[in-house]
Amino acid sequence: MSLSARDAFRAELTAVAGRDGRVVCLETLPRDKDHPFAAAHPDRFFSLPNVGSVLTQMVTGLGAAGFRPFVVVTSGAEVRTTAPRSLWRDCLEAGATVVVPPENFPDGYDEVRRMPGIPLAMPCGEQETRAVVRQAARSARPHCLVLGERAGAGRGDGVEIGAPLSSLALGDPEAACARLISVGEAGTRLAVAARAASPGLGHAHLVYLDDAGLSAAAVELARWPGTSVVTAAPRMLDPVLRELRSRMPGRAVLGVPAGAGRGDVAQVLAAAAGV
Repeated sequence: MSLSARDAFRAELTAVAGRDGRVVCLETLPRDKDHPFAAAHPDRFFSLPNVGSVLTQMVTGLGAAGFRPFVVVTSGAEVRTTAPRSLWRDCLEAGATVVVPPENFPDGYDEVRRMPGIPLAMPCGEQETRAVVRQAARSARPHCLVLGERAGAGRGDGVEIGAPLSSLALGDPEAACARLISVGEAGTRLAVAARAASPGLGHAHLVYLDDAGLSAAAVELARWPGTSVVTAAPRMLDPVLRELRSRMPGRAVLGVPAGAGRGDVAQVLAAAAGV
């Protein structure tokens, strides 16, 4: 059973911190007695529910002291009074890598995407999440990671993520008449299901959604002929469609929201066929 993205983050960051004494974890959640990072590195873990500007001050101080802070910001009731969206921005600007939940993230997508030099990643599944965490830890730049609480689509490729596309090998671009472009866990589950029903479809999975990542992805995606069908959670679909269309003028880029209905796969196949 694969871990959820949030649990994979905790496990991988714990392992990374075992090799790098500069890594510090801060969470705006009540302390979890089963938190692996807290158990392994109690002197570098901070639980800060009901925090405000003190979190940003801590991040700034830790960075000045040579540490590498990773901050998990939740949208739960315990931090509603602290304006989570401003916390994301303030912690990123202070130099921390920030983990945010997907359910409320679209409200801040454009703001974070435009922050210069901030990679914005939405990995899918345990192995991809672990790879993104390792890359963020190796980087000298703060990252924004959008991670959910449920298990991902189980891509299981275990690759090191070094490009905005984690896979462009699922289908031959010369043979595919259409390709699916999946975003996030819900979008990837839908794309995998649609491709199981129609194996001839191509499938590219987007990992990095910042301006630099989307521009690099568009260059690779331009190699593919035919229609592109983006699958993503409803609130992420429109902004990603907008950005890809602006980077691939003259190309047919359609979108299908990844919901819970049984007709989702049929909608994807219809869009890919131009129906």
